[in-house]
Amino acid sequence: MNVTRSMPKLGEIAEGRPAANLEWWYAYAFLTGNGGKKYALVASFFRVGELPVVKGHYLIHSFIRLDEDRYEPRSSLDRTLAYQMAGFYLPLYFVMKPGDRKTWSQYMSLLQGSVPPPHLLMDRASVTSGPSRLAYGDSGMTFPDDPSAGFDVRIADKTRRVDLRFLPAKPVSSVDEEGSLNGLKYYSVTRNQVYGELRGPDGEAETLRGEGWFDRQWGQNYDLLRGRGWDWFGLQLEDGRELIVSRLRRTNSAGAAAPVAKLILEDGDVRTSDRVEIRSSGSWKSLYSGFRYPAEWRLAVPDFGLALRVAPLMPHQEIPIPGPIQAIWEGACAAAGESRSAGGAISPIRGRGFAELVGYADE
Repeated sequence: MNVTRSMPKLGEIAEGRPAANLEWWYAYAFLTGNGGKKYALVASFFRVGELPVVKGHYLIHSFIRLDEDRYEPRSSLDRTLAYQMAGFYLPLYFVMKPGDRKTWSQYMSLLQGSVPPPHLLMDRASVTSGPSRLAYGDSGMTFPDDPSAGFDVRIADKTRRVDLRFLPAKPVSSVDEEGSLNGLKYYSVTRNQVYGELRGPDGEAETLRGEGWFDRQWGQNYDLLRGRGWDWFGLQLEDGRELIVSRLRRTNSAGAAAPVAKLILEDGDVRTSDRVEIRSSGSWKSLYSGFRYPAEWRLAVPDFGLALRVAPLMPHQEIPIPGPIQAIWEGACAAAGESRSAGGAISPIRGRGFAELVGYADE
């Protein structure tokens, strides 16, 4: 087990990295409306491309109405990414897997100039600096030069608009500064106070407040092209710490790499352990993709004294993804279990967060 000191500032990690062929900005939030309704939201803004000056853009997000058991996902890409997929990424993928009929169907749609359903086409997308700003259609993120001001997230489509201000309650943590897990540098602000509003198609506003999470990753990676994936858990514990558990998934049901756990302390410092046990039980089958995902998990990290049961707040939390991945499960979860202190005392502990399951097409 080792300790890593957090160093960078929010504005520094938010800047676009033109040399990276894959990068993303990720955020989730658990929210309560002024009328008492419960919501959760998750969004990932991707930028993709082999050349520094020609980048494709991709956005996935889901708005979750927890009181109504409703999960509303969206998947949107710009024309540049569609061209890149048709002209480079998918032809390269078919060299490795020429018999993937579902991906061939998507490829034919892209060649004909259309985005395969249920994915949507963004009319514009950009990433700019000074301050760092992401504009993906009507959605985006803005990072003011003043780090104390936090950052803004807007998720907008024809059915709703959510405007949120994230105010970091912790400094930036260096989760994987070297990109040792998957070639991507990984920084995170794992605890934020969140304020904002929700507007429906009628324009009526509902005030929101809650807690949120922000991740930033960039580097050189082709796992999505290869059909590889990962399991990831980002949990906010009630004692003020956060737990990240991740493992890479291999193709052709060849198993998974050894998992790694990161514990973010109250001051933002990061502890690492590779003594991690992940056990899944039960399954849920998607009607959209036909994939089977685990129904719940048990996470044990002895170095941190943690043993947790993690269960989805609802089973149907899948997002369609273009290309060979086809879909991912990105869902709000509750955690409950035990925490053992350095002196051996055991106490109950609870938390919440999101799980991300990628690469289940071969299961």
